[in-house]
Amino acid sequence: MNKQPFPYRDFDRVRHVVLAALHQADDPYVLVTGETGTGKTALLRDLRAELDRARFRIFYFQEAQRLGAPGLVRLLAQSLRAGTSMYHAVSLDRVVQALGEESQRMLLWFDEAHNLSTETLTAARALVESDLEGQGRVQVLLVGLPRLRSDLQAQPHLWRRVGVREEIVGLQLDEVGPFLEHHFGTAAQKRLCDRGLAALFEHGRGAPGLMLPLAKRVFVAAPGKAKIEHEQVEEVLRRWNLA
Repeated sequence: MNKQPFPYRDFDRVRHVVLAALHQADDPYVLVTGETGTGKTALLRDLRAELDRARFRIFYFQEAQRLGAPGLVRLLAQSLRAGTSMYHAVSLDRVVQALGEESQRMLLWFDEAHNLSTETLTAARALVESDLEGQGRVQVLLVGLPRLRSDLQAQPHLWRRVGVREEIVGLQLDEVGPFLEHHFGTAAQKRLCDRGLAALFEHGRGAPGLMLPLAKRVFVAAPGKAKIEHEQVEEVLRRWNLA
């Protein structure tokens, strides 16, 4: 099975918009939302591979709910060799000063950002807004579930500064066949009829991360090369949903 992400249309669209925003540095905050399994983390991996490490310094935080404001500032201070203090405000000030001496742009990427505390987000804002010359030295990428959008909208002073607001919606029905071919090969994909493909799409809600294990279970339950009838697909999906 091919473990590389399938580059579906909506993924490529969001990737193009976000990559352009990171290169242009006109927007201090970039927002990407999407339901579970739509490929948000895969998008971050793809973006990271694209960016020039000589120009960008990326700090990726995967479990935002465990990251407090003091922890964020200490980590950045240590990375920038700015030194830390027992006082959060002093450490933050040292990080700001160190940023002014950096040749690389700092990118703060918060995955699962819907779990980000207000205090941590405030610390990130302080770093962004310390750039009084507007040189875009710090840029924040917030990635999370759709509720992150409404959480940010509840903070108008911040929401108005989020200039890039994208949402990954997942695969379209006509992409299910190519998606299965990408991961399982042409022969396996052709074993499913249109109704079977539609059932996978419906149960997986178009999310690649949800559809992939469903498809795998279908092929495991029906080994061989024969055509898999849509009733077989529905039965596998029914049992999956009961588990």
